[in-house]
Amino acid sequence: MKCLFLSARRYSLNASFVQGLIANGIETRTVDYEDFFSDSTNSFIRRFEPLPNRIKGVWKDPYINKINRNYLKIFDSFKPDIVLVYNNQNIQPWLLDKLRKSSSIAFILGDHPLYTPTNIYSLRMLFHADYIISPDSFWTRQLEVMGVSNIVNDTFTSDTGTYYRFDPGPEDILRYGSEVGYIGTAHKNSWGYKRFLFLSRFSSFDLKAYMSGDGYSRRWKENFPELKDSIIAHHSFDSGFNNKIYNCSKICPVDLVPSLFNGVHIRTWDILGAGSFPLCEYSSDLEEIFRGLDVPLIRKYSEAADIAGYLLRNEAERSEMSAAMLARALELHSPEKVIARMLVHLGRNMKHV
Repeated sequence: MKCLFLSARRYSLNASFVQGLIANGIETRTVDYEDFFSDSTNSFIRRFEPLPNRIKGVWKDPYINKINRNYLKIFDSFKPDIVLVYNNQNIQPWLLDKLRKSSSIAFILGDHPLYTPTNIYSLRMLFHADYIISPDSFWTRQLEVMGVSNIVNDTFTSDTGTYYRFDPGPEDILRYGSEVGYIGTAHKNSWGYKRFLFLSRFSSFDLKAYMSGDGYSRRWKENFPELKDSIIAHHSFDSGFNNKIYNCSKICPVDLVPSLFNGVHIRTWDILGAGSFPLCEYSSDLEEIFRGLDVPLIRKYSEAADIAGYLLRNEAERSEMSAAMLARALELHSPEKVIARMLVHLGRNMKHV
């Protein structure tokens, strides 16, 4: 069986998806549409994405057309049984109609389609999918109300070769070691305010927050001066760096982004894979996954410091709970099992085997 997987390499979950496909014996070809263009072209497109369509369409429409023509060439050559798309990857309805004649079509949602402005067809295409993986039960119910079918609530744990436990050396501990470690983006809008409000609850601990963007220094520093010694500018994140930070931190707070309602932030799985403890903002999906394990969740920001303090004082309990959480996550949502569930569903009406 063959799968054509459309996804950008920059997504941290890519390795997890591919791990799940290969573990199920599927020959996989991954395509990143940015490979069709020069770095300067891709940079130009990203830089001017916020402009109105009537302006950017002059260069964006030819860019999109080339992507879809190249997708079709690869599809005709590879002849996959399944086309798996992460978010939308700029695929167009006319191409999707062609591919559906001989292959099953599946989507993995990383963003809510109503929060994904890069492709106006993100929602429309889901009505024609054979399988959709949604990481948020609210998204799932909302899309089902609209008439989208073949959608399941599921989530992938991180690739075990990317996020794993190791013993940091003395230099790493000296430089990166902390009681509380955090990695994220410093937004300038209300998302940024929410994030720094969350982080401020950990300012009484040894907190190191590695942030990309200048939202804190340019907009929110006056609101949260207690964070000024904890915010560390870092604009070149990669999974290796993230894994190191998590391994050098005792606990790692996880806040929900505003587009997640009931879902689980992927950072939760990254942190567990690295052997640290994810202290998460409450979500109902997370509570359901860890039901019976008595996992502490932040239901009110005012409770965060007390919970963090307890976890830091009780290292053995924290380590045991982290190990139990990881075991539960892999039992339910390992990449191999998530893809296996997809194959069972698609096998009932596989168009081409």
